[in-house]
Amino acid sequence: MKKFDNRPVEIRMTKNNAANAFIQHLHAKKVKIKNLTHLENEITFEITRKDIKVVRESRKRYRLKIKIRYLQVSRIFQKNSWTALGLLFLILIPIVGSQFIWKVNVEAETPELRVAVEKVINEKLAFDHPTLKGQVKSDFEIRQTIMEQLRDLSWVHIIKTGSSMTIVPQLAPLTDTKENKPKGKNHLVASKSGVVSHFEIASGERRVLPNTTVYTGDTLVSGVITVGDKSIVIGAAGAVYADYWLETDFEIPRKVKYISASNREWIFDFKINNEKEQGKSFQKVDLPKWLSRFIEIKKTQKYITVTQEISEEQLESFILPLLHEKILKSLPPKTIIKKENILHVTFDDDKVKGKVLFLVNENIAKNYPIVQGD
Repeated sequence: MKKFDNRPVEIRMTKNNAANAFIQHLHAKKVKIKNLTHLENEITFEITRKDIKVVRESRKRYRLKIKIRYLQVSRIFQKNSWTALGLLFLILIPIVGSQFIWKVNVEAETPELRVAVEKVINEKLAFDHPTLKGQVKSDFEIRQTIMEQLRDLSWVHIIKTGSSMTIVPQLAPLTDTKENKPKGKNHLVASKSGVVSHFEIASGERRVLPNTTVYTGDTLVSGVITVGDKSIVIGAAGAVYADYWLETDFEIPRKVKYISASNREWIFDFKINNEKEQGKSFQKVDLPKWLSRFIEIKKTQKYITVTQEISEEQLESFILPLLHEKILKSLPPKTIIKKENILHVTFDDDKVKGKVLFLVNENIAKNYPIVQGD
């Protein structure tokens, strides 16, 4: 910026034969001279700060003694076009920057889950570079994409703050997955009606195609395959996922009390009593055995109890997640909710009532014994 510094500087030099030659030299160097004054014993004139270097280099050649006086103090903001341009950029850059999502964080319970979610959002949602907010998919589309790729999730919380987004995947509650292996060979038939989305078959022969509507009792995968003129009973095993609409009524108090997770933090604690841990510990620092009997350093998740009155604006941010959680607990593992339609909701003084239609994707296959003659 020194090249464009036009603040005035006063030059004083002794009046002698070399002075006029010095001034002519400055003109030849294209130094702009203003307010040139010839006094009795000295000559004064004004230049700009950007030309001081030329003056200092030239005075040695003419062996002149000069005095430099800065007529304008140094200020952060100078009255010139460069200052105006700089201020314009100072205002525009934050405004333009705020139109992008610059950072997407994933907060997961395990490092493996975090890496899996990050892979989905980078490959399927293209969040591996800054993205215009207008081009970012809706929360519903982001949630659906992640849950379709990671079927062990029951819900995905999406928190947008300024130019950053935080994605918090929630694993489905653990259920007893021990199943009694069926005796004998079986077909897989539909336990309910729906539209087939995809298969996870270990054995058997498909009897329907994806995007086909099936009804309760229809054979989805046959346990009998045909090889040439022979029929071989191998038994069908696996899962067949289908979409179907599930209608549910709900009624919840207008004021609800729930436990909310606060920030995770490192704490330094003395073991002076046997009090139970008040938060969930995620990470501990390994200390020498003799020292660990007295102190501990750990990273914990704190929880707070919150009482909130539900409003109409909180249908999607509060009520729907509660209903998702409730329904998924009653459905088989790896079930996901792909879409929801709020049919109607009513608010009174102490209750919130309504009806919601959920598009559920679930394994609808159940075993059906192969009888002789199939």
